[in-house]
Amino acid sequence: MIRTLTLATALAATIVLPAMAEDAKSPAAATNVTSPQKTGALSLTSQEAEAWIAKPVYSSDGTKLGEVAAFQRSADNEVTEMRADIGGFMGMGEHRISLTPAQISMQVDRVVLDLTSAQAKELPKIVK
Repeated sequence: MIRTLTLATALAATIVLPAMAEDAKSPAAATNVTSPQKTGALSLTSQEAEAWIAKPVYSSDGTKLGEVAAFQRSADNEVTEMRADIGGFMGMGEHRISLTPAQISMQVDRVVLDLTSAQAKELPKIVK
C-alpha cells in the first residue's frame, strides 16, 4: 500500500517513523514527513529534505518527468517551494521548475504533481 501525503490528508494525520528518522539515507526515512495541523503546511527537517533530493517526480497522468532538485523552507521547516529538474535525457536538455506545496503529493518513493505532464512542461523555467 502506497500512502500519499497531500496537504488535505496532512491535516488529518502526521506520518511519524521515529525509529527510521535517524537514518536519513534509508528510503523509509523519506516518509517521515510532518505537517502541522493548524496550518496544513508541509514541513521537512533539513535531513528529511535531503532524503528527497533526486527522488523521481511524476505527473498526475503517470509520466516520469524528472527528479527533485531542492526544497525552499522557512525558518520553522515549512516547505515554501519545491524545485524539480524535468525534461531532457540523462541530464541533457533538462530545465528547473518551481512548485508550491499545494501542487505536490509526497509518496514513499516519489513526488507526484497535481499537474499533467503537458501542464508541468509549460511551467516557467527558473535559473538553476
